[in-house]
Amino acid sequence: MMKANRRQFVKGLAGAALAAPLASIPWSRSAFAAGTAAKRAVFVYIPDGAIPELFHPSGSETNFTLAPMTSPLERVKQHCVFTRGLTMYEGGSTHEGGVAKVLTGNSDSSLDYFLGQRVGADLPFKSLHLGVGANFQNGAGNVVSYSSGKIPITMNDNPLNAFENIFAGSAGPGDETLANRRKRSILDAVMGDLTRLNARLGANEREKLEKHTASVREVEQRILDGGNSGGVCTTGSFNSGGFTVPEGYHGYPPKIHLEEHFETIGKLQMDLITQSFACDMTRVATLMWSHPVSPTRVRNIDQGHHDTSHYGNRDSATAQKFVKYKQYFMEQFRYLIESLDSRTDSDGNSLLYNSVIFLCSELGDSNDHDHKDMPFILAGNAGGALQTGRYLDFDGDAHSKLLVSIANMMDVSIDSYGYTGHGRGGLPGLI
Repeated sequence: MMKANRRQFVKGLAGAALAAPLASIPWSRSAFAAGTAAKRAVFVYIPDGAIPELFHPSGSETNFTLAPMTSPLERVKQHCVFTRGLTMYEGGSTHEGGVAKVLTGNSDSSLDYFLGQRVGADLPFKSLHLGVGANFQNGAGNVVSYSSGKIPITMNDNPLNAFENIFAGSAGPGDETLANRRKRSILDAVMGDLTRLNARLGANEREKLEKHTASVREVEQRILDGGNSGGVCTTGSFNSGGFTVPEGYHGYPPKIHLEEHFETIGKLQMDLITQSFACDMTRVATLMWSHPVSPTRVRNIDQGHHDTSHYGNRDSATAQKFVKYKQYFMEQFRYLIESLDSRTDSDGNSLLYNSVIFLCSELGDSNDHDHKDMPFILAGNAGGALQTGRYLDFDGDAHSKLLVSIANMMDVSIDSYGYTGHGRGGLPGLI
């Protein structure tokens, strides 16, 4: 039998076309390094500010009591950092001014878009931008996400459409679906070439080839499993309730904007974020619940959300309705926290541990339409960069420093994001 020399061996591997399939599949980088995992970031917007005295905790950094508006987070507060005393400087103290700068700091793009460009360049999606009634009524244009040049990014309010785009949609004209690309085996695609090559090799080279193919098989299996042997990348549970939008439905508002489906849509969007992270389709996601001046009504509250935000005084009946709305949004936030915490990442930690979630709004005190004492909460450990279970008062410091800190948690080194009139760098004591 003719033995192939080293040059022939390498040339034979190239002839087996291993390189082409490797280049065309959306590889999960975390699958290549056992014991490591990528970091992720989620930005969650809720509308119309809060009542500061009923939103922020009381107590010390590690021994604190949650306020009525955030009380649904009691069972997950060990995963959170509750902040107060942050001010959004520059620009008008309005709904529109607040939503335009809460993730931008008045820079020319929002932090979610910026991070997506930095950490998601080699992924199928640099970032996801999802909504729950974000485009309903006067929502169009009032968004938290902006690409370069302060161009608004429209939120996708339809989770079924978003799921199709991410997991079953075409990556381009004439291209196969992402789902099929992820399922396809590199080795199976070139097995005929490998068999012919194997017949030409001597014993030593054949052993090397067998070890090489076994290694590739192991790596691709980890990829198909989402980066670990536990099979974290699964999409079968999505929309287990069977929510549908009937073909040809032209009612107004659209079914995805009907208030009775608000919570269902929200949970589907949060499930989609969790599964997209698990499958390494993206590492940055934004979820926008409604929009500024939100007309949404939930759970039979007889006033719209924005109407209750003008509460008069904190003991009024209107204020109590506003508290119920905020408790509703905290329940949804808790769902996202627990969803990410329930999924194991490639390093054995949870997806939540390797993520940072930023919950934000466009106003501080909704009654005053100010941008002081902003209702901001962080969750997740950012892969160990953020210590949770804390309550921190930043005493009027700039919220743009929080944006810097979030970028730094994601291993993106910057010392400013947006306005710098109140100093540069991240928030002291946060990380």
